[in-house]
Amino acid sequence: MKLDAASMILELKAAVSTARKEILINLRYPLWVVFWAIMPIFWLAPFVFQGHALVGGRLSESFRELAGSSDYVTFTIIGSSLYAYVMSALWGTGLSLRREQWGGTLETILIAPCSRFSILFGKALSDSVLTTFYAAVQFALASLLFGARIRVENLFFAVSAVLLMILALYGIGLILSGLILMYREPGALLNFVDTLIYTVCPVNYPLRTLMLFFGGVGYYVAMVSIVFPLTPALEAVRAFLLPSFNPYLNVAIALSYLAAVTLVFLTLGMLLFSVVEKKVRRRGAVEAY
Repeated sequence: MKLDAASMILELKAAVSTARKEILINLRYPLWVVFWAIMPIFWLAPFVFQGHALVGGRLSESFRELAGSSDYVTFTIIGSSLYAYVMSALWGTGLSLRREQWGGTLETILIAPCSRFSILFGKALSDSVLTTFYAAVQFALASLLFGARIRVENLFFAVSAVLLMILALYGIGLILSGLILMYREPGALLNFVDTLIYTVCPVNYPLRTLMLFFGGVGYYVAMVSIVFPLTPALEAVRAFLLPSFNPYLNVAIALSYLAAVTLVFLTLGMLLFSVVEKKVRRRGAVEAY
């Protein structure tokens, strides 16, 4: 495939058209849009209520010792908002081609006169647009219900960290798309990865908690956590937005790691997907359920 300017513009148009189609399909089911915009608030609420029950308010001195900030409510709201992008990468981008396989349209897509990655990028782009809407609504509602105190002046830097995380998640989505296309059974794999990320990444607790709970082994658990782009993104975003937050990872290191892991995951994702696509084609299993 040529990489001249005209070809790149056409590939971009293919990606944008794919994203537009996916967004329009989602908007045809407005109740699901409302569900995903509001329902995560109910998943967040128990953590806030439990915190209030344990410490008697929104501020905790024990939490301050681990996180630098006593405001565990804002800490948790930020974590919940960013975790929405992980769910989008796993259950959206990762399952995108499998859904086409279910609908019997995958073979048509794969013979389209454009790059497969343009189509996948379009699907990922639509997921990112919708997830950004969901995360913004969730953050606004959670702030109104529970109160969130952030440094608005650092919002641009926080958004930049989130964009790096999204690009890295695209790579993870490509890897999962390839594996799901090959093995055709996404449930167990996606549930395992989803649960692993939610458990070891500091969505609702400071990263130092792992060392406190696991002792010496906690360091290695933290290293597993840092492999996922969500962890350095959470550390950087909280450092930008949460007053007095003391990140486990230095912000410069977290951002540098995010930039590096974006290249690694995107490269691995594209290579793996290319290998898997050729293998599936040779087996004649593109249209197989």
